[in-house]
Amino acid sequence: MLTPLREVTVSGDALTRGAQHGEALRKEIQDFVRDDFARVNRIRHAPLSAARIWRIVDEHRQVLEAEVPELAREVQGLARGADIRYEEALLLQLRRELIGAPAGPAGGDCSTLAVRDAQGRRMAQTVDQDGLIADLGIVLRILPEHDGAPEVLMFTFAGLLGYLGLNSFGLGVSINLLTSDMEGPGVPPYLLVREALTRPDAASAVDRLGALRRASARALTLFDAQGVTCCEFTPSRLRVWQAHSFLRTNHFLHEELVPHDRLNIFSRNGSRKRLELLKAGLPAAVDDASTFTLLSDHSLFPTGLCAHAEGDIRRPDTVAAVVMRPDEGVLSVVKGNPCRATPVRFQLSRPPDAARVAPVLNEAASC
Repeated sequence: MLTPLREVTVSGDALTRGAQHGEALRKEIQDFVRDDFARVNRIRHAPLSAARIWRIVDEHRQVLEAEVPELAREVQGLARGADIRYEEALLLQLRRELIGAPAGPAGGDCSTLAVRDAQGRRMAQTVDQDGLIADLGIVLRILPEHDGAPEVLMFTFAGLLGYLGLNSFGLGVSINLLTSDMEGPGVPPYLLVREALTRPDAASAVDRLGALRRASARALTLFDAQGVTCCEFTPSRLRVWQAHSFLRTNHFLHEELVPHDRLNIFSRNGSRKRLELLKAGLPAAVDDASTFTLLSDHSLFPTGLCAHAEGDIRRPDTVAAVVMRPDEGVLSVVKGNPCRATPVRFQLSRPPDAARVAPVLNEAASC
């Protein structure tokens, strides 16, 4: 049985925020990071030596401290609060890069939708991970450090500073794994989401993403008052397009990036099948409840939209499902498989500024 979903609220400067996060989850963080390098070597088919892991971590540390110094300080605070080494706190931000490509034979990852319905803007995503980490899922509330900064509400994991969420400007951001060649150290994409959520809208968030060295490939779906912004990137390439609504899984969609896709054939076929399931199920997903029902689909069991690892640490597992309403500042989360639990609702302290989130007509074609 999973423990109840926990909210952790942090505030103050970067060091203080990190320390509060680390103190609140000290035991969970310590146990996890010291479990064969946050289970990295339990997932990889070819384990990494300790020397190799710490060399990779240090290479990324230099980039983080140079390009996102506030987040680097927050990681330092996390280490202090959790009573772990700075390098261990950095490792938690870099697990995906250390694990590499999906380990399972039918590896997959998250499935995402973004639509405008009668209630406003709705984003939804399954959170799929290997490593049996469902119990580490948390909701992280980040209060503004100063006037003009947004409040941020995120689903993430103990010790990880970013994953997916929304801010008080009315911007929502979801994330999907993509697989391309690695090209050197950079900012891990989960921290890129944190950077995006400091911004007032999708356009400025994309500008920020393009200015940073990126550690690995991802797709971010950004939803603001202007509509859906679809963003795919590798470490060296970034492509963006607009949509009324959007569905995505884990293969590249932009024609210029498709040749760079390194997802194995089994995972790519699974990704395409999940995308078809989303397309087929979307007309029936008219509200939050029916969206969670769609995300619980077992047509491809034990993989698919709601994947079940069944105790296999290398098999993808749907460790959470999330529905976000960015114009209301609402985040609804199921911890664990969405077929087995009911969502818990979280809300920003104040709803987003209505002037910022009023619908704006967008004539771009749906993707």
